[in-house]
Amino acid sequence: MKKPGVLLLLLTFSLALALGAMVLKRGREGGPEVRTVRLVEGPRTLLYLPQYVALALGFFGQEGLEVLLSPATTEEAALLALEDGRAEVALVGLEQAVYACAQGPGGLKAFAAAAQADGHFLLARKAGAAFRWQDLKGKTVIAGWPDSRETVLLEGILRQNGVAPYREVTLYTNIPANLRLGAFTAGSGDFIVLAEPQASLAEERGLGRVVASLSRDAGRFPAAVYVAGDAFLAACPHTAQRFVNAVYRAQLWLAGHTAAEAAQVAAPYFKHLDGEVLARAVQRLADGQVWSPGPAVPPDGYRHFVGFLLQSREVRREVPPEELLDNRFASGAPEGLPPEGAAKKPRLPFTRGN
Repeated sequence: MKKPGVLLLLLTFSLALALGAMVLKRGREGGPEVRTVRLVEGPRTLLYLPQYVALALGFFGQEGLEVLLSPATTEEAALLALEDGRAEVALVGLEQAVYACAQGPGGLKAFAAAAQADGHFLLARKAGAAFRWQDLKGKTVIAGWPDSRETVLLEGILRQNGVAPYREVTLYTNIPANLRLGAFTAGSGDFIVLAEPQASLAEERGLGRVVASLSRDAGRFPAAVYVAGDAFLAACPHTAQRFVNAVYRAQLWLAGHTAAEAAQVAAPYFKHLDGEVLARAVQRLADGQVWSPGPAVPPDGYRHFVGFLLQSREVRREVPPEELLDNRFASGAPEGLPPEGAAKKPRLPFTRGN
């Protein structure tokens, strides 16, 4: 006869095995187990607003995820963090994802969209009569780097309006991002291209006035996308699905709230900005409908933007949608996923590297 102590030990061991099997089964089925996701983003911009809403209002937590956000000095550095294994997901401009796919051996996928249009604006020193792109003939413009999204779009818009870039208008494309507004303030350039909230901040300081929107004239395309490695998406599909669900919750929340409410939620991520300036910047982008209504990365919009890249000759080869886009998680997000259950007060952001 077996001793009671031995029977108790065997029973405890059997229960432990059964519990472990249940946990593994729930993990395979997309259960609520908590998973930590290391997320890295390029230089902070309001184009990433859905992400800040998802973080501040706890939407990732509702999906059983703990997201650790780290900043990168450049979008190239953000993608390098994926390659080095320091992050599972990166949020970058679509152009950087295309460049990486065109130059490297592949292995990256854009699996969710945060924005459906560019968020850059053209500012003049003084707003005069109604602006036309032909007004840039004979003028100088401070733009981004030659391969930046804003410069590529600006060149394309100019060509569409019969203005030859670099021949009929001078583009300054060699000024570091952190020095561009200072150079404009010092007298360089007749115009400058800025993203939000820098555009609203420049207006607040009386440095210039917004006269044109690149997003309005360039059309719709997935300007900001979440990128991950094929290996991560294959090994952790349920984690990726819950991540996309949280982004979708934030997008639905934005669709149902005012720009002022969104600015209040985003304020902890833009502590250096005055609240009124931030609210105006969010309102301007909301008026332009720059944020995606859902997480899908539309192939048609993707092709539209790749056309700008090919025209600018900044991409080595054409990257077809099927090589870079992965919409299975966007398709798997529940239709009309409710964003309820968010924290009543925005939580302060937890970021690493600040």
